[in-house]
Amino acid sequence: MYEHLYEYLLCPVSSDDVKSQYEVVLGDWSSNPQVKSIYNYEPDSAIQMLGSPGRTFRCPEQCSCPEYPRCQDGVPVVVDGCGCCPVCARQQGDVCNSVHVCDATRKLQCTYVDSFFTTGICRVRRGQGCHVGDRDYRDGDTFKLDCRTQCTCQNGTYGCVSLCPQESVHPSAECHRPRLVEVQNGGCCREWMCESTLLEDRRKHCQTYTGDWTPCSTTCGMGVSSRISNANPECQLKNETRLCMLRPCPKPGEEDMGKGNGHHRNHVCRATMRGSSPIRLTAEGNCTSLEPLLPKFCGHCTDRHCCLPKVTTNRKVQFQCDDEEGHILVQKDFMWILKCDCSTAC
Repeated sequence: MYEHLYEYLLCPVSSDDVKSQYEVVLGDWSSNPQVKSIYNYEPDSAIQMLGSPGRTFRCPEQCSCPEYPRCQDGVPVVVDGCGCCPVCARQQGDVCNSVHVCDATRKLQCTYVDSFFTTGICRVRRGQGCHVGDRDYRDGDTFKLDCRTQCTCQNGTYGCVSLCPQESVHPSAECHRPRLVEVQNGGCCREWMCESTLLEDRRKHCQTYTGDWTPCSTTCGMGVSSRISNANPECQLKNETRLCMLRPCPKPGEEDMGKGNGHHRNHVCRATMRGSSPIRLTAEGNCTSLEPLLPKFCGHCTDRHCCLPKVTTNRKVQFQCDDEEGHILVQKDFMWILKCDCSTAC
């Protein structure tokens, strides 16, 4: 009879009749000292590990397993209660039974409300709390690290999930230079913004500033003028430069342009002077304008006044620059004089 009882304990079946037969001979088999001494079974462990008459199962003689399970991050793959197939270990609060076992690495066990229940809940018998930052949390507590991250304490360790899953979804390739930005309505989750959207917002709120051009760095020949401006897509203050030429430098034996021409319409400065023929501009020693130009220049004033540009505009000029590797084409801004005037600010 004990041999048959041993088979019953190892491979229990849902049969009250079988249990009744053993009770006739042994009385209360779960507390019979002979059963305890021979088979080394405690009643609680026998019920927990092998089930009770109302919560029993029979393992298959041959294993037939489905596809290898795909578990969530942090969930291990374990062998089921029959020692047959790989399954995802049940976690804290998950439904469990004799086949679908709990995660032993987290000290979880399947807890049944009653001995005749076929399913239970995975719980830690003595769950440890979590100490995060300056706060203590009990096992099973849910808390937030910040407004975008929610965590759960589980037996001394805690796992976190994002409350803003859209932040991890990268925009499409049509979004140029995407970046996460804070929302203006006070929300917590950040939003993806494309470069075009950011530039458009900057232009809407941009207070344009453009400074005056500095005087040309030379009184004759090619020089440089500069100014500060934020009139650009980024609305950022940048230094702008342009080439400038008040007048050509006289060649040896020649008189300065504007001298000896006398007065012109009651002005002591001949304002709109042009050269006799188009010229090619040179810059930085090795750059020459592709096309010959006929710019205007400022002459000279009497009475120690300076003849300076009064009205100018920018003109883009193509230059060919020579270097060791060959020729390259560059485009430079050139100060195009429209009108000159005499000034005491020399």
